[in-house]
Amino acid sequence: MTAEVAILNREAVVMAADSALTLGGQVGKVYNSANKLFALSRLEPVAVMVYGGGSFEGIPWATVVKEHRRHLSLQTFDTVEQYAAEFIEYLSSLIHHMPVEFLQARVRMRASWELDRLRKAVDRTLADEHGDGEQVVGQVLMDQIESRLQRLEELDTGDGPGESVAARELDEAIDDWDTLVKRSLKGLPVTDRVRTNVRAMVCASLGNAVWGPASSGVVVAGFGRAQMFPALSLYLVDGVHAGRVRARQLEEIQIGWEDSAAICPFAQQDMVQTFMDGLHPDYPRALGEFVDETIKLFAAHFGDRVKDAVSSDDYAALIDTMDRARLDIVEHFHSQLRDLLETQHSDPVMAVVDMLPKEELAEMAEALVNLTSLKRRVTPDDETVGGPVDVAVISKGDGLVWIKRKHYFAPEMNPRYFEQDRGLRTSDRVGGRNEQNVRGSDPPREDQKKPSSGPYGVRPG
Repeated sequence: MTAEVAILNREAVVMAADSALTLGGQVGKVYNSANKLFALSRLEPVAVMVYGGGSFEGIPWATVVKEHRRHLSLQTFDTVEQYAAEFIEYLSSLIHHMPVEFLQARVRMRASWELDRLRKAVDRTLADEHGDGEQVVGQVLMDQIESRLQRLEELDTGDGPGESVAARELDEAIDDWDTLVKRSLKGLPVTDRVRTNVRAMVCASLGNAVWGPASSGVVVAGFGRAQMFPALSLYLVDGVHAGRVRARQLEEIQIGWEDSAAICPFAQQDMVQTFMDGLHPDYPRALGEFVDETIKLFAAHFGDRVKDAVSSDDYAALIDTMDRARLDIVEHFHSQLRDLLETQHSDPVMAVVDMLPKEELAEMAEALVNLTSLKRRVTPDDETVGGPVDVAVISKGDGLVWIKRKHYFAPEMNPRYFEQDRGLRTSDRVGGRNEQNVRGSDPPREDQKKPSSGPYGVRPG
């Protein structure tokens, strides 16, 4: 796991990332030496930050980014969104490095993960509802399958390979599908209908980018050639399917005349949210449940008192009215709480972030990451955030400037490394940037999503 943050205002964007790397297995090992923040272009002020998986289908992200930077060479783009889209497209070109056996193993892993997820969801639902009996269990199983299938279909953009392609991949990777289903759903009533729907669910999962065991978040931020203010584009990258990368854009932020600042936490966000809202994100949900249960208790007591004094029809109408009122009250409570947290906590912070100079933005970004690291260190939780914090400031005039950056080697002992890097950047600029050797100057696509204000943003008054 990790903790990362990007802070944007009209002058610059600051990106900060910790160095923790968690290795799976029976005993989780955490090392504080991972690089998660990189320059994306040699010419333009654009950077990329990754979290979640430490690699893209077995290829370390550091290798992917640096090879992509070499691939870009002199190519530049007008917008950050175009940089991000080109990077995602580049990932598909890496598939030829992956053996067929590896890709089939990924299909098996995805299928097993979906089945295990389904089994846990059914067990959790049955435990909450104290249900038993084959008919009840079978209904819960079907409800969970259909709910997951509906969610996956809602994510489907319709521009990727169809279900038949996913089914073929499934057949090529898994010799005995029925045995896998029976083993994963052991003890549950696996009917022909269940088998059919489970297969459709797994096929839909293979074709869509969802958070899973091999997923990564990719944050691209900075300035495109035609942008005066910074922008950020966030993608979920979830492996490959049918010769193409599974990816989905989650967020697009464009700082401008309306949205003048934004604070965007990634991965482990709880401490950033606590700092911004003045309240841990678990508490609003717990308070809402408490209010809901309190109203239910009051309604039950009130209903018992008046049940014998009214007719059955009037009693049923009264209970229905009180139930609808309960939902309205809980919704009103959450709305009022959100307004309070914004006006008393996050809005004042964002009003200052709007005007902060680059140096202060960098200090704030580093502090927010360190806050999450401190929380993990002084609580029983695993220390999945920690190590040195890499901080980069990206501005239109100065480009990408490293405020803090770790190296796995002693810089003073490796001057040739820095001379080589400096020589590459110098040769790029000497090579010129005319219309013949620079591509990517096309205007933004018409189907680009309208920018959002991000997790925390402010509109100028």
